[in-house]
Amino acid sequence: STVTEVSAAMVAAVAFPLVLNWTDYVKTRMQTLPASGSTALPFDGGFAETASRIMKGEGVVRLWGTGMPAAVMREVLVVGTRVGAYPAVRDAIAQFESFSMVEGPDLRQAGHGQRGDTGLKSKLAAGLLLGAVSGVLAGPCDLVRIRIQAEAGLVDSSGVLTTGLHAGLPRRLKHTPHAFAAVWSESGVRAGLLRGAGANIVHSCCITVGTVPVYEHTKHLAKTKLGWVDGLRLHA
Repeated sequence: STVTEVSAAMVAAVAFPLVLNWTDYVKTRMQTLPASGSTALPFDGGFAETASRIMKGEGVVRLWGTGMPAAVMREVLVVGTRVGAYPAVRDAIAQFESFSMVEGPDLRQAGHGQRGDTGLKSKLAAGLLLGAVSGVLAGPCDLVRIRIQAEAGLVDSSGVLTTGLHAGLPRRLKHTPHAFAAVWSESGVRAGLLRGAGANIVHSCCITVGTVPVYEHTKHLAKTKLGWVDGLRLHA
């Protein structure tokens, strides 16, 4: 069922941030300048040097887990939408197309089979639609994750950061819910949480169309044109 596919995609999506969140943390430190008034030195070294500096100053756990809740939320929403909801949306679009070509919902009469056999246009349309939706959902999570990772660091007993890009300044963002609330209160939804949504939608549409429908249709062509059977070679 659609609910099962979405749920399975969401569970599987958790693996991405668990393994790779630390690379986003390193990237954020490399791309962000020290805050005005801070005593922090810029992270102007390479990837390995930046990761080593964070680990020495803040520990392995903070290198791995800073911004993790927002990262997990992002992947659960994006992959659940982009991958989990894809079969149902693709088939719904194919069925809608069939109504415009023939009388009644006979998908095979309209040239559309089931699942992998649906037309390429339906697959691409589903990829574009879900790419746009997942782009909107990802935006606030990306924003909060980056804010948290940019302002993260060790804090002394007085609440002042001693490491990171805001060293010497009071800590402003305590945790993920607080960061969401802070962005909301400062700028609202459109100018705050959805800031950069347009670029995110374009990026997500390109990623979704370039992966999910292309992957599926390539497998379909390999089975129908080359006679490959479902298995490891086909999926690879």
